[in-house]
Amino acid sequence: MIRQRSIPAIVCGLALIAGVGHAQVSQKTKIQGNTEINVTTNNTTAIATGENNVAKNRIGVIQGNKKGNTKINVNAANVTTVVGGRNKKACTNIGVIADDCK
Repeated sequence: MIRQRSIPAIVCGLALIAGVGHAQVSQKTKIQGNTEINVTTNNTTAIATGENNVAKNRIGVIQGNKKGNTKINVNAANVTTVVGGRNKKACTNIGVIADDCK
């Protein structure tokens, strides 16, 4: 049994292991035009437990083909995405030009 005081420490540890956001460019993404993405975030966490589960935080991401000038400004504070059980998916999209979260 986990004591209630140790839960924030576990969540912080998992957040550090998962990483605190990074820029990612997919090979399927093609951008034509000027692109400016400004992101500020605090305490971003994504946790997936169980079998075949996905939990993603997507902040300031462009996916797919985009033509023309694009400007994304994001200021997110405490974002948490948690999924549990079996064969579940949870996505949090903030400041995203995309159709889905895979």
